[in-house]
Amino acid sequence: MYIYYMLLSCMRFTMNTTSNSHRHSRQNTLITVMLYLPIVLSLWLLAAHSLRFGHFFAFGVLLLSPLLLLIRQHYILRVCQVTLFSGGLFWIYTTYGMLSVRLAMGEDWQRLLVIMGGVILFTIFSSCLCMHPRVEKHYS
Repeated sequence: MYIYYMLLSCMRFTMNTTSNSHRHSRQNTLITVMLYLPIVLSLWLLAAHSLRFGHFFAFGVLLLSPLLLLIRQHYILRVCQVTLFSGGLFWIYTTYGMLSVRLAMGEDWQRLLVIMGGVILFTIFSSCLCMHPRVEKHYS
């Protein structure tokens, strides 16, 4: 996440120092894509997990939910944020269940904890991106 913020700040710095409007527009678009990409990927990751257990309705809703971001209403952004935060809590619950099984069977659990910890942090980070000033401005 630190690298992600550093990359955004570097783009913001180069965007402020450039005088070419075309370059400014292209960098502005790149920053916007970088803000929305984690949100979309987190929703799709939750969709893939629901498909794994055969929840086709939840899969369809989560798969198509990034299309809601095309609607410029403030409540859509809040719904997305709450969905992602709930998804982060769901990942915590899932991690607890998977760790319990691994510990009961005496199998390796450290790698599972690191991977799922990354997934949890990425999902919560995506939820926090919904509060980024550029994203908020887009929906106000």
